[in-house]
Amino acid sequence: MGLLECCARCLVGAPFASLVATGLCFFGVALFCGCGHEALTGTEKLIETYFSKNYQDYEYLINVIHAFQYVIYGTASFFFLYGALLLAEGFYTTGAVRQIFGDYKTTICGKGLSATVTGGQKGRGSRGQHQAHSLE
Repeated sequence: MGLLECCARCLVGAPFASLVATGLCFFGVALFCGCGHEALTGTEKLIETYFSKNYQDYEYLINVIHAFQYVIYGTASFFFLYGALLLAEGFYTTGAVRQIFGDYKTTICGKGLSATVTGGQKGRGSRGQHQAHSLE
């Protein structure tokens, strides 16, 4: 199998919707960070220009602004990690996994994820119980 065939096989199973959603999520996080930082920097300049007569009040307000900047960075890092986790989940639940492991079979990660999200392992219904993995 050549390199081109290997790449084509991998691209067929790529979760393109998850890739687009992750890109939009990262773009939104960057926009949130940039706009929040710029707004707080402008607020700091306004406070410095108009409210710097009382040094104690000025120092307190500047510390509050810096605290809000750290909150923005913490929130952005959380959403960055959350987007990466959702992308990984998209790769685990794509059709390529079903092609590799067969129909109605799943990986251990997929079982743990579905048990966590749905609240437990669901029965197989009218199909009966099937062995999830085999060595064959």
